[in-house]
Amino acid sequence: MEPIKPSKLNKITQTGAKIKMEKFEDRLAKMIGALKNRAEREVCEYGSFKTVKENLKAQKPESLVRELTLQITPLPKELKGEVENFEKLRYLELVGEGPQGQISSVILKRGTKDDILKKLSEDDLISKLREKTDDFNISFREDRY
Repeated sequence: MEPIKPSKLNKITQTGAKIKMEKFEDRLAKMIGALKNRAEREVCEYGSFKTVKENLKAQKPESLVRELTLQITPLPKELKGEVENFEKLRYLELVGEGPQGQISSVILKRGTKDDILKKLSEDDLISKLREKTDDFNISFREDRY
């Protein structure tokens, strides 16, 4: 058998953009910051408003959470008359979408616009979102079996 000479090898060079994997916590921080900026402009103090949300797609293929959404919504109309200060209250909610279209959500805060903005400014919010995302992963894994 004849040895392969390096001059006869196909020389392949790789070009193109390299994908930089950001830390999940950094991506969460960007999502929180973007939502806070939008909330200051788009969420009114009193009355109804359109849902304000920011999305985060899964970066790791092994994650069962395909998309995370952090959103601020008005209270459901069904609660009008039952809840004091109905027109001023909002929900801060985290929603996770699973691989088969499953949806899981958790309300992080119910309060006024100022309460929601304070929650978005908390230092431990990133760790809470990370914990809830892990919970979503577990529930989506259990749904598969």
